[in-house]
Amino acid sequence: MTSGSLRTQKEYARRVNAALDFIDSNLAEEISLAKLASIACFSPYHFHRIFSALVGEPPAEYVRRLRLEKAAGLLVNNL
Repeated sequence: MTSGSLRTQKEYARRVNAALDFIDSNLAEEISLAKLASIACFSPYHFHRIFSALVGEPPAEYVRRLRLEKAAGLLVNNL
């Protein structure tokens, strides 16, 4: 791997992490692909591809899974 591609990979990870931080802080709000792409400074198409590759699931599935896990935790703790 060249130093240029390693820098690019680190930059992509930094930008996707900014989107992940936004998701964590705004899980109860509507989160659009366009908003996440804007935060990460990618086009929506490119963001979807990069996010899916780095995180292992598409952005919408990631948000849905986190919301379900949070809801399940609340249900378990309130029973």
